[in-house]
Amino acid sequence: MTTAGSARSLTRDDWLDAAMTAMAHAGVRGIRVEPLAKAMGTSKGSFYWHFRDRADLIRATLERWEQQRTQGVIEVVESTSHPRERLRRLLAIAHRQDPQRPDPSVALTGDHDDLVRVVLERVTARRIGFVAAQLVALGIAPQEAERRAILAYTSYLGYAALARSAPGGLPADQAVPRYIETVLTVLVSAPTEHHGDG
Repeated sequence: MTTAGSARSLTRDDWLDAAMTAMAHAGVRGIRVEPLAKAMGTSKGSFYWHFRDRADLIRATLERWEQQRTQGVIEVVESTSHPRERLRRLLAIAHRQDPQRPDPSVALTGDHDDLVRVVLERVTARRIGFVAAQLVALGIAPQEAERRAILAYTSYLGYAALARSAPGGLPADQAVPRYIETVLTVLVSAPTEHHGDG
């Protein structure tokens, strides 16, 4: 545990890790300098060594979240060659819930800060766009692929919300792979006539 007398021993990454955890549970409202410093056993002096102000910390935390939990995941999934397998791998990663650090997407939906809104919209578009691109690669028409990608993402957000509020309603650990296969089957099923783009 770092003490107040060794404020400079905490790194910028330490602060960002703590802020990421706080944001996962309470959105940017949870990113408050004094409580974070207290939780890490340090002083506000450590914070000002690495960040100009709270807004600077929030901006950096949102950037880290976008990079790690969206772009980073996509880069991992893209190493898989077939689009169906990419989707399966993506779903497996997305539904691997960490109760200590859930995806902040649900908590951030209640924030009205302009920066939060811009980043959340960009992350949402990137995630939906990636899923849609895989579906198009599987032969699904672009408009239908986008509809299915939105369905997949809203389903994921509902799953993440349950993980926060009522985890007992989620599939047991051993049932998650079967749940993922069900979602995948719905996503890649052959379009019927009423699914056309007209």
